[in-house]
Amino acid sequence: MDKNFEVKSVREGAIIKGRVIRKQDGDVFVDIDYKAEGVIPKEETVKYNYYEALAEGAEIDVYVKKSDGQEGMVTLSKIIADKKVIFSKVKKAHKDGAAIDGEVIKAVKGGFIIDFGANVTAFLPMSHSKAYGEDITGRHLLFKIIQLDEEKRNVVVSYKEYIDERSKKEEENIKKNFTVNQKTQVRVAAVKDAGIDVEKGGIITFIPDHELSWKHMQDIKKEFTEGSMIEVLVAGLDKNRVSLSVKRLTENPFEKFMSSRKQGDRVKVKVKEIRSDGITAGVEGEVEGFIPAGEISYFRRVKNAAELYKPGDEIEACVIKIDGAGSKAILSVKRLEKNPWQTIEERYPVGARVAGVIKQITEGDGAEVELEENFDAYMHISNISWFSFASIADVLKPGEKKEFKILGIDKNKYRIMLGLKQLMTSPWSSFTGKYKEGGAMDVKITDIEDSAIVCQIMDGVSGRIMIKNRSKLAVKKGDTINVRIAKIDKDAKKVLLTGKDLEITEAKKQIDEYMKTHEHSFKMDDVANFGNVNKEEQK
Repeated sequence: MDKNFEVKSVREGAIIKGRVIRKQDGDVFVDIDYKAEGVIPKEETVKYNYYEALAEGAEIDVYVKKSDGQEGMVTLSKIIADKKVIFSKVKKAHKDGAAIDGEVIKAVKGGFIIDFGANVTAFLPMSHSKAYGEDITGRHLLFKIIQLDEEKRNVVVSYKEYIDERSKKEEENIKKNFTVNQKTQVRVAAVKDAGIDVEKGGIITFIPDHELSWKHMQDIKKEFTEGSMIEVLVAGLDKNRVSLSVKRLTENPFEKFMSSRKQGDRVKVKVKEIRSDGITAGVEGEVEGFIPAGEISYFRRVKNAAELYKPGDEIEACVIKIDGAGSKAILSVKRLEKNPWQTIEERYPVGARVAGVIKQITEGDGAEVELEENFDAYMHISNISWFSFASIADVLKPGEKKEFKILGIDKNKYRIMLGLKQLMTSPWSSFTGKYKEGGAMDVKITDIEDSAIVCQIMDGVSGRIMIKNRSKLAVKKGDTINVRIAKIDKDAKKVLLTGKDLEITEAKKQIDEYMKTHEHSFKMDDVANFGNVNKEEQK
């Protein structure tokens, strides 16, 4: 038996220490350093889940409920002992003004019920909860005891007072450890992707990446090491919050840049990162610069700058804007040269033929073409062919070299418009030279719509026959029919046709139905002998 137990006698109403020696049929037997064993009855162990929770050999506090004499069993209670121990902690916290941990177990009218354990509960008024309608049930929080009635065991707590007191202490601690506009040493507590956590005097402060350096940092973990000491500048204090900066310990290089550079100046830059919208670069090793994708070339539309540059490349650019708010220089590569679009008509006059390579196809839109001098040009889908096609890929392939006609130039958008079909004779011109209104011809039905039959007159030219009811048509797609040209609209490039016997009439419908439902025995021999039969009948 362990002789270190504090209580060596058994007195009803006392809290003593014991050790669990066995569990049997719901009862828990406890060695209380007495000639008789103690037992926590099944009624209690099952109700409060002690039977499963208490392990053999565990040292516990128990309350002596009843002793049956020197030879009898001692009745014990753990729940009463737990309640007394926990309530003692509540009283001590109230006396010392200390915070105590509790769980919010349920919401009631006007507040919440807090459980400190062993069903020792308290009331948290809504005005002291800082919840303001929020359900905080299930949360473990720290509370201040603001009211205690020992006789009735009524306890009232406040989470608000705990928070306010903690905030006041944090504010005092911050003022003790940090002074605005002064340098101080802090320890790097954690290095994160967006900045670092630093610590001093138990106060953890986050320094965002934009306060670590005047330059953009590609990898913060390469610059700062967890556990190291660094010097920072106290940039500001706001009650229990402190703002720190590493970069403000040194002169802002961008202010120097702004005072020495102006729009149009040539600068040396180093490519740092290539993005979909442009290039980030270091300007003369001091400040951040950005080259928008549209400022890379006059000649081509750059969708992927990685095809032209890679990180580490050193190039020249010119300043087109100094963004003081963003501490960034907006740069251009193309403006180092004279704008070729000012005299573009001299190089690419409208109507001229030019050679180019199909660069990229966008279905439903058109194709980008690279001309011989690296100029990017554009051809709309409507200017590809006089003839219909299902997709652009059916008539054009990336990488194909073709001859085009220049249709127009948009200097504002830096775009040359091309056409392919304009190099061929329009089938419409051939049609109007060959056919006139009133003329007849055989055509093939290529489509049947709800209100019209579409017919192909010749390659690239179609005509339409208007109908009332497609369900009554006597013709189908693919049939060849004879039509007459009713009207030629030269401006709209449309042809209206007419045709006969295209719809099933009521009379024809009745005849067809009769022929399908009646058997006919009239034979060819009857036709051959028809004249002889008549002669025999006349004799």
